[in-house]
Amino acid sequence: MANPPRTLQTRLTHLLKHWPADPVRPASVSVQAYLQVALGQKPEVEPKKSKSEDAPPARQPVISNASASALQALLENRFATSYPMAKNIRYPASDPDHYDNVVREFEEAPNRDWVGRIRKRLGGLFRLS
Repeated sequence: MANPPRTLQTRLTHLLKHWPADPVRPASVSVQAYLQVALGQKPEVEPKKSKSEDAPPARQPVISNASASALQALLENRFATSYPMAKNIRYPASDPDHYDNVVREFEEAPNRDWVGRIRKRLGGLFRLS
């Protein structure tokens, strides 16, 4: 038996529930906030107010079925499985650990305190070979 077609609101609710949080991106511009506004919900974090009070009220974003399908494909990681990346791109000969270091830095950066940030900055300035 085939799955019954789901409504756009159901698909967006599913995406909102399962989309991973990005610890580096501000919550006011996250995918979750955009989906909440598209569903007519109040976002958990209000975007910052613009300086001009004369601005017209923001329109509710319209998300098409094609956009929801693209978000679903990204969530399911379909493109990485359909178009695998060659090993020499992921691990270049000049610096095989580069992308692993970038991912580690993105994971560590939001939890780093001010002393850790200063230590990291000074460590970048004074490198010992």
